[in-house]
Amino acid sequence: MKKSFFAFVAVLLVAFPSLTGCGKPAKKAAPVFVKDETGIVRRVNPDEKNVYLVFTAHYSENDSGYFENFDGVVPVLNTLKEKGVKASFFPTGVCFEQPQYEEAIRRIIGEGHYLSSHSYAHLVLCENGRTLVDADSLAGDFARMEAQLNRFGLEKKQYYWLIPPYESCNVESRQNMEALGYKLLNPSEGPLFGLDWTTPDMPSYKSIDQMLARLWELEESEGLNGLILLIHAMNYPEKQEVERPYNHLGEIIDTLKARGYGFRTFNDVIAAETK
Repeated sequence: MKKSFFAFVAVLLVAFPSLTGCGKPAKKAAPVFVKDETGIVRRVNPDEKNVYLVFTAHYSENDSGYFENFDGVVPVLNTLKEKGVKASFFPTGVCFEQPQYEEAIRRIIGEGHYLSSHSYAHLVLCENGRTLVDADSLAGDFARMEAQLNRFGLEKKQYYWLIPPYESCNVESRQNMEALGYKLLNPSEGPLFGLDWTTPDMPSYKSIDQMLARLWELEESEGLNGLILLIHAMNYPEKQEVERPYNHLGEIIDTLKARGYGFRTFNDVIAAETK
């Protein structure tokens, strides 16, 4: 009886080597991307109930960071840590050069978030479909950006997914960035948090209540699977604290979790691509 039992186990181990822990692990499926008309990724794995939180920022040197800055990064990191959630960060290269953000940037890396960039100088790449920055100028800007990322110990294979400056790009600019070894993503269409810089006197103004209401309307009407959700990690001077979307990040995370969503980063995307 013992003999036949051990023979049966031996057959199982040959047929299913993973039972020993020594066989090759199952290959993780490559990511599925939903792209827009310019070929830029707008959702990731739309069949999976995960959201990709992304935070962008730029530092305006001409006014010493008065209007554009990376001042929201520490509150964002603190909330993410409290909630046990990872996210993806895309500050411009100029942000990396500001001493006041160095500790926070090291926290982004050390706490396991994805860190890439948003170009170096936040150039306007195109307007009305016309390319404004040629391939050589773009390469020069990206070389400066890469120097900053490398200074923090990152290699290009760790940060090749990026958001174009101003989340604006035409096909030619996309191709120029791809020629430099990058893949491009942009926030998913629908949410309104990208308008967090607007004020009540502007036609495009949306209050924080309108932004949050829109997010939950989208979730109920079409779902947020694979959503790339942009929130600026910046303190615009005309905005009160309550109007800053990142100050509602905990509420957003808690509500998404309650509705069954998980969270992924572009570290996860790269890991799946390189398996």
